[in-house]
Amino acid sequence: MNDARNALVEQTQQLVIDLPANHVHTLADRLESVGQPTVADRHQAIGLVAAPRFRNAVTLLWSAWEEVPQIDGATVAMMLRSATAVASTLRASQSIDIAWTGPSSAHVPVRMTAQVLVELIAEARTQLFVVSYAAYKVAAVSNALRDAAQRGVDVRLILETEEDSGGRLSVDAADAFAELHQTVTFWVWPGKQRPQQGASMHAKAVVVDGRVALVTSANLTGAALQNNMELGLVIRGGAAPRRLSDHFLALTAAGSLRQVQPS
Repeated sequence: MNDARNALVEQTQQLVIDLPANHVHTLADRLESVGQPTVADRHQAIGLVAAPRFRNAVTLLWSAWEEVPQIDGATVAMMLRSATAVASTLRASQSIDIAWTGPSSAHVPVRMTAQVLVELIAEARTQLFVVSYAAYKVAAVSNALRDAAQRGVDVRLILETEEDSGGRLSVDAADAFAELHQTVTFWVWPGKQRPQQGASMHAKAVVVDGRVALVTSANLTGAALQNNMELGLVIRGGAAPRRLSDHFLALTAAGSLRQVQPS
């Protein structure tokens, strides 16, 4: 019995994840007047929304409900509404989107990495971390960083160096931002702090005011932002951006990341 109840709860949660909130409420409205899960009521419920995804979700929910028919429709409706309310709160507190460089698809709309990066820098109001292994001058990024510094943002670029990379980089990444040397700060992971020779400062991320984070495979180069196949996730709200910001601040305070003055 408990297994059947748990299966119904899980299917309720999955339906709320899979369907828009208005579709869930349409189904809940119908279920409030249903006693037990009859075949006739299932057919009516499936036909409420003319979408295959809706029909499939309702069919799965109904199959789970049929295992515990003593639970009435009003209770299932309440379960759906409660799960929807929780999901809405979570979605409002955090959203995750895709940043992409590479071939497009008609099935999944995505935003280009370069566009996302510039827009995030433009959002910064207090503190901005930009982390990259390699960098090669990208005018739009440099301009956005300069504008951020001019409006008072604490801009911190955490970049790899030729020396600390063990020669894998031919130039310091900071050289890409020579015109910003007096307006932003530059930070490195010193070679002597690394667990072994040859370890790389390979992270790529942007953290905006501790509230938005981009974690990406793309370096700050024209190839990565325009031509390669690169994937990143933009996290708005929730704990992750703040934790990343706090982590970088702690690394700078501990000396694991050291401020440098590029030549």
